[in-house]
Amino acid sequence: MTGLSHTPALVLVAAAYTAGSVAGAALGGPWWLTAFLASLLGAAVLLRDGGTRWLVVLAAICAASAGHARLEASDAAPPPPLAAVRGVHEVVGVARDDAVTAGTRVRIDLDVESVDGTPVEGGLRLTLPAPRDPIQAGDRLRFTGAVEPPPALEAFDYAAFLRSRDIYVTSAFPSSWERLGRVDQGWRGDLAALQRETVSRIERSLPEPAAALAAGVLVGERRTMPADITEALRVTGTTHLVVVSGQNVALLLGLAVAAMTAVVSRRIAAIVALVLLPPYVVFVGADPPVVRAAVMAIGVAFASLGGRRTPGWVYLLHAVAVMLAIDPTLVRDVAFQLSATATAGVILVAPVLRDAALSRWGALQRPALAAVVETFATATGAALAVLPVQVAAFERLSPWTVPANVAIAPLYEATVAVAALAGALGGFEVAAGGLRETARFVPEAFLAVVQVFARLPAADVPVSAPLLAGLAFVAALIVGLRWLASRTAETPALDPGHRTGLGATVALAAVAAGLWLAVLRPGDDLARVTVLDVGQGLAILVQDAGRAVLIDTGPADGAVLRALPAAGVRAGLDAVVFTHADLDHTGGIAALLRRLEVDAVLGDPAVLAVAGLDGSAIDIGDRVRLSERVSIEVLAPPVVTRGRAHASSNDASLVLLVTMGERRILLPADIEASAEAWLIESGQPLAADVLVIPHHGSRTSSTPTFVEAVAPAVAVVSAGAGNPFGHPLPEVLARYEGAAVLRTDLHGSVTLSSDGERLWWRTER
Repeated sequence: MTGLSHTPALVLVAAAYTAGSVAGAALGGPWWLTAFLASLLGAAVLLRDGGTRWLVVLAAICAASAGHARLEASDAAPPPPLAAVRGVHEVVGVARDDAVTAGTRVRIDLDVESVDGTPVEGGLRLTLPAPRDPIQAGDRLRFTGAVEPPPALEAFDYAAFLRSRDIYVTSAFPSSWERLGRVDQGWRGDLAALQRETVSRIERSLPEPAAALAAGVLVGERRTMPADITEALRVTGTTHLVVVSGQNVALLLGLAVAAMTAVVSRRIAAIVALVLLPPYVVFVGADPPVVRAAVMAIGVAFASLGGRRTPGWVYLLHAVAVMLAIDPTLVRDVAFQLSATATAGVILVAPVLRDAALSRWGALQRPALAAVVETFATATGAALAVLPVQVAAFERLSPWTVPANVAIAPLYEATVAVAALAGALGGFEVAAGGLRETARFVPEAFLAVVQVFARLPAADVPVSAPLLAGLAFVAALIVGLRWLASRTAETPALDPGHRTGLGATVALAAVAAGLWLAVLRPGDDLARVTVLDVGQGLAILVQDAGRAVLIDTGPADGAVLRALPAAGVRAGLDAVVFTHADLDHTGGIAALLRRLEVDAVLGDPAVLAVAGLDGSAIDIGDRVRLSERVSIEVLAPPVVTRGRAHASSNDASLVLLVTMGERRILLPADIEASAEAWLIESGQPLAADVLVIPHHGSRTSSTPTFVEAVAPAVAVVSAGAGNPFGHPLPEVLARYEGAAVLRTDLHGSVTLSSDGERLWWRTER
């Protein structure tokens, strides 16, 4: 037993405690079963080792038993009283973090203070319609609604996930809620404000969705990440790159060390990474998962400090054992599992792959190439190590997970650098403008690669693998690594004095590409109306002669900011026009005003007041002119006979007609049957080449007489994929027989272009 005789006793005890905790979670049963199995294994070790270390083996058996027993005791502890609360109650709590917006709803995690006036502690996840003023960390809320246990999700233990975050109950769409003020969170509040300012600078420097990605990789902010990109990240197993989690911190540290070896020695790179890690952890919020990950990730840096006899995996093992001793339930936490396995992959798997590649390709005398090889090895090692955990937790498998992580690794590092630059310099307009035209190509390339891998055949395969399959994968990985290590020639260290101009070359290439795209792109002399894909909402962009007017801004999740850059708007708008006050039409204005220069805001004064905006009134008969050939005219609602057209609040919507020379595009917003009837009886010419179908394809709109009066050749629906209303309804679409029906939920943004005589249309997908 040569290996055991040379292994420090503390390392064996830490390994035994960790193994006992894992055995308790994976196999269950009483703690003495683990003690019995550990005793059998210890007896076998003593027989092979000659019994020379029987005290160490006895200590390891006791540690394994203690690990299982502590987990068993923790499982037997009663949950907090909040976990038993059910039914309709009045709850008061404080928002832990800024609300996360998705479409027209937000999610907030609350630290509960009281239920029906009785003090109660614990966490609650609350879902609300998106408010006009964002809910921020420290806001005290009071709501009355149904309190329920977390819903059961297929292939994922959502309740366990929430329990790991001290959240035991949920509540969705309460009957009433209000803000009660703010709680001073001290340094945490200051930190949250700093994070918001950093995200704001990133948003000013980069278009969407590049800004959402940059904010995700730097501070874990994902509130404006598009749903299709979120799904592509999940399918390719790269979600960990855009959330500040354990896996993210471990991989970021490992890749940082790998990347810095292109310009400095490995020892210096590891020291720099260790120095930067604590302030980074504090900056992103110092949440428990991130702190745990940082402790484990230190092992990566120690593993990179050449000259030390203690390998990095020893630090990792000690960190895991201490964490499990403090909180044994971590052993079931998926984030903890991913963090530990990712760090192990960086420490144990990546060096073998790196050395094999460097030895085979002879890259040692080319530091830039060696750094690239090491970056790829780090990404591959982490991806291989977490694969069994991902399959066990989510019951999904993509054969492209490892290739996707490897391909994205250099783009990930570059995106972190771009995000850091944007966060630091985004407050300066000149710097923000320069980044917007050049640096955006890096995160956009990241997203493009992710989407390519997500569209490959068999990219998302449902898998239900038993525990033995995971153990077999790990065993095969160990055997493969041992075989690869045995065939790898001894690799000398890189020359720390050698430097490369790789970084400068990449920067110059990015600047050149940005200038080419910004200055040398051919002009477009067509007028355009683009129905933007903003999910379940409406936002329509009208452009001509260098001017741009946005009609409505979509929901509050920032979808309009992701759609505008693709339509050619990155810096500002000449005007924003609001058709009515519903949040799916006005919710995006706050984020829009933070990001873009808007010269004018137009709409019904009552609508502007509801949205809390200063602007100019616009009414029937008014006209907004963009150029000689393009204008936007208000056709309704009526001034004198408003009551007849206002059977519902939707009927108060502004009905707009965009004229592009001889072509006409009718935009009726959310009007319903009553307002449609008034328009027909008003005698105004309603015939149009294109109609944006009113109210997203609701059955209360698109009456047959209205459709006949407009007689569009093209009908466009703005609706969100899988929206809860079923928009557009099949019976409504049937009324547009003979017209080309285009849908943003299926086709993405729809662009209608005209030279004043002819009309063309194209879709995003």
